[in-house]
Amino acid sequence: MEKYLTASYWLRPLRDPLTWLAMVVDLSPIVFALMNDWGATAFVLLYWAENVIIGVATFFRIIAAGAAKHGLGGFAGALFLAAFFCVHYGMFCFVHGIFIFNFADINVAFLPTDAFEAITSLYQGAGIILVLMALFQLAAIIADYWPSRGKHFVDVKEEMFAPYGRVVVLHLGIFVGVAALMSVGDPMIGVFLLILFRAGFSIIGRAWRESNAG
Repeated sequence: MEKYLTASYWLRPLRDPLTWLAMVVDLSPIVFALMNDWGATAFVLLYWAENVIIGVATFFRIIAAGAAKHGLGGFAGALFLAAFFCVHYGMFCFVHGIFIFNFADINVAFLPTDAFEAITSLYQGAGIILVLMALFQLAAIIADYWPSRGKHFVDVKEEMFAPYGRVVVLHLGIFVGVAALMSVGDPMIGVFLLILFRAGFSIIGRAWRESNAG
């Protein structure tokens, strides 16, 4: 607990270029929202799509963590956990997606490709943001698991549960948005708070990763 109260714990991720890259990606939707007059629904759909991207990245992270820490045996075990993660997390994203697409009154066949196509066709610039999100996840995997002497890696199970923290942040933002809509009639207040929460979560996430690698 004491480590969370030290300045070095929070300053360390700020020296990591990935932290700054994550914050740029997290804050980029603000630019497109102002340019294209997006509403709150666009952000909810966009961040649902990001959860799917993170799920795909986590699948490969689980496998990479198993192989990096335990060799071939770890690779085989990680495949099982990765498959379990796909079922559990995939079902969550599927049910969550049905809810928010119905709420937004958007009809899709609900294959991931159809859902992504609907988002990018409805909101100009959304495709660029989704590509940035995917590229960041790829860069993070390479940076975190590129083999080097003396490098430590996060445990497989920690990788498997890591995405759920961001899901909590997303739902917190949705609840704040609903509260803002009910109180002042403007859900965008909650949306912008969600964006700031996510940017802060990027710092927390990188700090957690560096402190738990080993």
